[in-house]
Amino acid sequence: MYSVNYHRAASVAEAAKLLKNGDAKLLSGGMTLIPAMKTRLAAPSDLVD
Repeated sequence: MYSVNYHRAASVAEAAKLLKNGDAKLLSGGMTLIPAMKTRLAAPSDLVD
């Protein structure tokens, strides 16, 4: 994989602020995002948990 910035939001407002970056993605369960990142189908700059 490649470098990515990981953020653990303390509130919904903080998560919304972090997601304003167009390349940010919600990690949530990661069931579809992580495999997509491993195969380079997704390349978010930031992950918000």
